Amino acid sequence: MRCRYVELSVVIHATEDLDRVVEILRKFFGDIPIVVEVYEGHHGNPIYLATSYIDNCDYLLERLCNAFGGSIPASAGEGEGLYYLRLDKQALAVGEARAVNHDDVVRLKIRVRNGLCS
Repeated sequence: MRCRYVELSVVIHATEDLDRVVEILRKFFGDIPIVVEVYEGHHGNPIYLATSYIDNCDYLLERLCNAFGGSIPASAGEGEGLYYLRLDKQALAVGEARAVNHDDVVRLKIRVRNGLCS
């Protein structure tokens, strides 16, 4: 097993459909377990934090490698084999994986052995 784990998190704002975002995540990442926590925004609006921890993740790593043509544009973390990737939430809605640096993202923390797409 090359992929040790993937931690996924996404903030879902009150203007977004919670069920639709969860559906988008499952459509791209598969039938992953998703935990949704509810927080209160500054004006009393609900803000959701959806998270997932996937430890059987070789299929997910392979999907990301294919989506990025064999070279995932992730940032290396401080630990060996640790990478961070921010995917555009809107692009995922249409089935595309696009690495971005803005705030409306699906955050991935990926721990692997022997590199991402070796």
